Amino acid sequence: MIIKNNYFKTLIYELPDDCLLAIFDYVNNLDDLMNCFKVCVGWSHLIVKRTKKVKYILEYPNYTFDCVYYEGDTQIDGTCLSTLFPNVKIAEFSYRLLRKVKLEDIVAFIRHQKSLKGLIHSLEEPIEKYCGELEMVCPNDLKSNMLPNGSGIKQLRIKLGTLWDFVRNAHNFPNLERLHLYIQSPYPDRPYHSPVFEKLKIVEIDTFCPNGIIFYGFQFMDSCPNLQSAYICTKNKSLYVDVTIKHECLQDLAIEFVSININAIVNKISKSQTPCVEETKKLKDEHSVKLVHILPDLVIFDVRGCREVTQRAANYVQNYFERNGRSTKFYFDGNRHEIKSDWPQLYTKRQKICRGFDFMKHCFLKDNFVLPYFLTPIDY
Repeated sequence: MIIKNNYFKTLIYELPDDCLLAIFDYVNNLDDLMNCFKVCVGWSHLIVKRTKKVKYILEYPNYTFDCVYYEGDTQIDGTCLSTLFPNVKIAEFSYRLLRKVKLEDIVAFIRHQKSLKGLIHSLEEPIEKYCGELEMVCPNDLKSNMLPNGSGIKQLRIKLGTLWDFVRNAHNFPNLERLHLYIQSPYPDRPYHSPVFEKLKIVEIDTFCPNGIIFYGFQFMDSCPNLQSAYICTKNKSLYVDVTIKHECLQDLAIEFVSININAIVNKISKSQTPCVEETKKLKDEHSVKLVHILPDLVIFDVRGCREVTQRAANYVQNYFERNGRSTKFYFDGNRHEIKSDWPQLYTKRQKICRGFDFMKHCFLKDNFVLPYFLTPIDY
């Protein structure tokens, strides 16, 4: 915030505090807030009032009053962070912020931030170990004993080499409710044998591995008996599926495959309400017909991107729904534009932090690479 005109400067100093505070509510840039904080004693008190409303500190612009973002390389006094932001719920610390604030000031902020529940960072220093109250974390790496209270973690988003890298530390997170794994490695994975996640409700697995490597994500899902929603994205052409294990609680399913054994997948989702099979080049008309017969509780059947699903399948499916009094919506490339008007509530904007633990609203129709980092309680 730069004020060059002296006349205007005089006028703004004459504004009552309520007006200034209303103006400061629209200031979301960390540098601007710090500059205003230094103007005078009166402004510093008002800025503290304004920043007490901040719940999120993020790297990129977000223009809600409860969020502050940072940009540029201008140095700021990091010792003020605890004073200015005593009520932050979620904070993101990237290398961009390290160009502005000393690491020791970031650590001090985390140590004293009792309200902090979510942490996103890409730093080599495992700063999450300084906060024992975290419920949501997206760390740079997954190391044993990196968290003082792993049992308190409800949401974890992590980039790993293999699924086995998570398996080795899985016992540290017995109360997970949402898990996002990004797996990218040229090395073979291993079958999943690890604790049962009784509380896990949402699983998102995104992997890109060379041909010949087996995908064990579905086997991992078998360890989640109360799983309600899943988002699977993989380029693996080989996958391990145990068709004897059913997912009775599964309601929402999004799958993005290059190649898929559709018959094996169908046998695992007998209770799914919303399968979404994207970019599955081998999904054909006959598979669509089979799915609608097997899944009586379908609400949304979205196979856009499956080029071998044609109008012929759409006609059959629609007639089948009408004959059986079902209100299921079927979408393929021929009517792909209709889904947005039919389900506008599912077309939410891209956000790192979304309010409400609602997979359908915040995840189902999004591309895998823009899924939200955290789904927070409504009152966060």
